[in-house]
Amino acid sequence: MRPLDAADPARIGEYRLLGVLGAGGMGRVYLGRNAGGRTVAVKVIRPDLVGDNEFRVRFGREVAAARRVGGAFTAPVLDADVEANPPWLATGYVAGFSLAEAVETYGPFAENALLVLAHGLAEALLAVHAAGLVHRDLKPSNVLLALDGPKVIDFGIARAIEDSRLTTTGKVIGSPGFMCPEQVTGATFGPAGDVFALGGVLVFAATGQGPFGAGEMVQMLWRVVYEEPYLDGVPERLRPLIAACLTKDPAGRPTPHQLRAALTEIAPPTRAGWLPGPALEEVSRRAVALLDLDSGPFDVPHALTATDTDRAAETVVRPATEPHAATGTGGSTTEHDVTVRSSWQGGPGAGPQAAGPAYHLGPQHNSSPPSDAHRPADTAPPAPRRTGHRRPALIAAVVVICLAVALGAFAITSYVTRDRAETTTTAADTPAEPGAELPGEYIGEWKGAAKDTLGTYDIVLTLYAGTVGDQVGESTNTGRVAGLSCGRTETLTAVEPDKITLSAQLAGDSGLCNDEGATTELTVHPDGSLSYRTRGVLGDMEGTLTKTP
Repeated sequence: MRPLDAADPARIGEYRLLGVLGAGGMGRVYLGRNAGGRTVAVKVIRPDLVGDNEFRVRFGREVAAARRVGGAFTAPVLDADVEANPPWLATGYVAGFSLAEAVETYGPFAENALLVLAHGLAEALLAVHAAGLVHRDLKPSNVLLALDGPKVIDFGIARAIEDSRLTTTGKVIGSPGFMCPEQVTGATFGPAGDVFALGGVLVFAATGQGPFGAGEMVQMLWRVVYEEPYLDGVPERLRPLIAACLTKDPAGRPTPHQLRAALTEIAPPTRAGWLPGPALEEVSRRAVALLDLDSGPFDVPHALTATDTDRAAETVVRPATEPHAATGTGGSTTEHDVTVRSSWQGGPGAGPQAAGPAYHLGPQHNSSPPSDAHRPADTAPPAPRRTGHRRPALIAAVVVICLAVALGAFAITSYVTRDRAETTTTAADTPAEPGAELPGEYIGEWKGAAKDTLGTYDIVLTLYAGTVGDQVGESTNTGRVAGLSCGRTETLTAVEPDKITLSAQLAGDSGLCNDEGATTELTVHPDGSLSYRTRGVLGDMEGTLTKTP
């Protein structure tokens, strides 16, 4: 946490602000306190969403539902003003730290702590789903550890964000290592998706990394859809139940009610002494620091200082890591790239492990990959328990193709951008004649469709007179699956007897678009049609356009 600066408000609603907890995809989060002394986390919506009336409606609806969520294992939404400028909401502040931080600092959980965590998460999902919400982004950084058990944060709000403009700018909610297959493929997402994420969170707590290892985003998404989870290191008594949570078919996963019943059979729920000594001490330090926070000069205690662990591997799937809306930590820890230290020890139930029952809670679904030849190559060191052969790195591009068709609104922007310079043919490959003019037959508005390995796009291209080096037009390409539209300006770079070459520059809000510097070749045919080809690392986008009258 850091002190307020001149640009920060001193008060939001009835809450006096004490400091900045962080900022992320939704907005800035402050630590606040009301006149009665209650401490809250105040989340203020970021400016570019303020003017979006559709977002306000959705946000208001989701906040209203979130305020109905109760229970001991959620950080409640206490107050909100969706009509304010900017809108804001206040949640209960938990003077704890996230599961992601805890595992990085103290290592994987012992079985007794894992059981308390599992019970708490099941209860939290029961409360969230009973209010008519789904979380959509349950992951280690959204689980806070408190003296009386785990607390789930940011429930309900993900839906409001995902259904708003954030989707059209490419910041889709979800973390690759904890997304369910239906999130990846674009299928209907429901409460069963949260159960899948719960299983992934438990694997992380038990082993130090998620159920699908670590690696590039494309690899992670492939594993989520096609590969079985890695459960080595998960306690035997919990392994069958966690495996059931991670079933590919949503119908095969247990409900939160079934989870709670199954966990109670394994061990009765208890929260006494669930945190090990070092973690208990840290939580206590944060609670004490909170009491002293606004006495005297602002001096952030060590226990409340944001940790320098924000190494999020979510560059494409979601925005900059959302700050913990209800925690004393402003940073976050990468959920699937953690140095594993010694497990938490001691506590009841930490003795010999008995084999648990097998759980068959619905039809099992076998998602076989379309072809082993299309499996992504591993470009990061594999998890210790992974086996198998490495495949050429080029295959990863094929995986992008397979996944992007299913993802729709997802785009592999950072992955593609990194390789564009090495693989895209540029206008520099074709010598340009200085002063060459754009031939008259190209001038005008052209419309049509083009395809690449990702899908089909509607193309609108307008060209006007100019010479090599001039901007001679504008174009848009709109994906028919995702509805994503990319606007470009076009610069003439070469004129040849049978074609012209253009270089694209993104125009306006580029969002998910990856067209910067893309090379387009055009040829007018005797029948008056125009061949259109844009080069790209995922294959050429090719089609035929016709001139509008």
